[in-house]
Amino acid sequence: MDGLGFEVRHESDGDSSVDLLRRVQTLMELEEVVRRDVDGRYRPLRGEMNLVHGWFYRAKDGDELREVLEVIYPGAVGNWEAEREARLVQGDWRGAAKRQTGRVQKLIENGEKSVERAEKEHCQGRCGKSPLWMGKKCRAEVGRIPLVCVEPCPIFWDAALGI
Repeated sequence: MDGLGFEVRHESDGDSSVDLLRRVQTLMELEEVVRRDVDGRYRPLRGEMNLVHGWFYRAKDGDELREVLEVIYPGAVGNWEAEREARLVQGDWRGAAKRQTGRVQKLIENGEKSVERAEKEHCQGRCGKSPLWMGKKCRAEVGRIPLVCVEPCPIFWDAALGI
């Protein structure tokens, strides 16, 4: 935070002058920026490690900063607060699968290998969130809000099912 509020930008742009970055003016504009990767492809996962760089957003206060972070990483601040206060509710993939349709429930019968493979390829290889539902620990670093995943996403289920 400086005298003008909080400046939010991609980590790789940390040392870049704002003169070299695109100024994002509104939360709706920010939504458009973070929706696509550097090649213009849709980013279905907000935790995916392909957030476009080259922009900055100036939040005037802590409330607006929270809104900005919610646009970039939905749920991250709330999950972080809940985790810090030991209120974060998390289950395991089997419990989540039981609440899904029949095709996902088959994973319970088929064993853990496809789930472990999908977690390795999808969650570790593509998404920056820690999948707590696989028994992973929160990857918290000093000065950063950890990205946690409290339940498998539809993209994970498709990967586990081989779709």
